[in-house]
Amino acid sequence: MKKQSILIVDDEKLVREMIADFLEQEYQVVTAENADEALKRPDLGCFDLVLSDINMPGLAGYEFLKRVKVKFPSVKTVLMTAYNVDDYVRMAKTHGICNIISKTVPFNFSELLTMVRSLIREEVFGIEKYLQADGKVVREYVIKDSAEAKGVREDILKLFEKEVRDTGELRLVLDEIVTNALYHSVKNPEGDEKYREFSSVQLKPDEYIRIVCALDSEKYGVSIVDQQGTLTRDMVLYKIDRHIRGEGVLDDDGRGLFMTRVFADRLIINIAPKKKTEIIIFNYRDKLYKGFKPLYINEL
Repeated sequence: MKKQSILIVDDEKLVREMIADFLEQEYQVVTAENADEALKRPDLGCFDLVLSDINMPGLAGYEFLKRVKVKFPSVKTVLMTAYNVDDYVRMAKTHGICNIISKTVPFNFSELLTMVRSLIREEVFGIEKYLQADGKVVREYVIKDSAEAKGVREDILKLFEKEVRDTGELRLVLDEIVTNALYHSVKNPEGDEKYREFSSVQLKPDEYIRIVCALDSEKYGVSIVDQQGTLTRDMVLYKIDRHIRGEGVLDDDGRGLFMTRVFADRLIINIAPKKKTEIIIFNYRDKLYKGFKPLYINEL
């Protein structure tokens, strides 16, 4: 069976060879020193995924990947950078970029492989996919009404009591994400929010919220899934960007996503339009990987 193929574009020889050597265990890997070299390849449209650095001599990585997507829409694209990903969120929205991997120290190879696999296979849903081999699901919940939400949050805090560095931060993140799923994801036929925020709510079966808690040797995490799929990639990027730039300081539109990104080591957003949205948060037990937080938004 033919291996799936990846093109790595990075002007730093050590970085591209290091990543190539790692991914070659599972994929057919080709490298290029810059965007111009990559664009000249006659087989550019044949790759399953193109992974590019952002800042390179000549054409920037985001401009390069935009050209790739315009010409070859089926090719998956991912950026990577050692710089602050927050500085590129608006660029990501403009250029249709969904995923930016952070070049951490040490480099997080496990995370890289997980993201590459999930994108190529188009299998992004499920917290289990983002765990190491020793990972396991430790608790599952189904929220059927607003009264259950608070109890579930407290139970999760107790479950991860030994793992959590700051229970206040995890409490805040859970509050924001569960509140969003409970009150903001469900729409009426006119497209408005069906339930008033903080009101007593009894959800219908197709509105139930599923929560899964999991951990592995490095990290612990929580997945919150609604059955609506009303969130979009552009909406997420817009909300995060306006808070990064201080434009949302006087209102709470997008606050939940922004605060979650601030207080969680990893935020992964998976969207199947009009079907479901999954928010996954991970925290590492120790500060294993030094560097900026990545950006992971997968809209199928």
